[in-house]
Amino acid sequence: MEDRRFCGRRSRLVLMKTPLAMAVAVLAWFAACVSGAAAMPAGPVVLTVAGDIAAANRPAYDEQRDMFLKHHKRTFDKAFVFDRAMLERLGVREVRAVADWTGPKTASGPLLVDVLNAAGCRGRALDMLALDGFRFRLSKEEVEAREWVVATRAGGRPLGIGDQGPLWLVFDPPGDRPATAKEIGLGPWALFFIECR
Repeated sequence: MEDRRFCGRRSRLVLMKTPLAMAVAVLAWFAACVSGAAAMPAGPVVLTVAGDIAAANRPAYDEQRDMFLKHHKRTFDKAFVFDRAMLERLGVREVRAVADWTGPKTASGPLLVDVLNAAGCRGRALDMLALDGFRFRLSKEEVEAREWVVATRAGGRPLGIGDQGPLWLVFDPPGDRPATAKEIGLGPWALFFIECR
């Protein structure tokens, strides 16, 4: 037996003696790959992406379950939710900042485009919502024009509520220079909801 990775999972590769056994093994592997495409969060949900999306890993809006979303007057037919680990598995980009940034000197997390691709966002614009009700809108062109990072950490530690968390949308400038205070301030902090429109 040989240990291999398929669809991000550890699998045992075993020699099959019959075509039927081989077909059953292939179907089981395919089912595991498909079910892995809509991964479920193991930890607390920090981001919900809803609206015009292709993927979903949670039920539709429920007035009893989704009280905080009800408070913000947000409903949806389907959504894709992420915990911090799911976001960081999409890849981590570090954004450095100049010395006049008052907090930690780095922020890190996945690229916004990778988050949107994971949820299958098909919209032409994004409507983002922070915990305090602050709304931030980006067109598809604005998303593609800059290297937006959905920061899950600052200074290497997870962002918390009241500490720019749970997520902070930051801009990574081109080249190998640190972001200015103005660039760092372009995106919202306390981000928790994105609607693809």
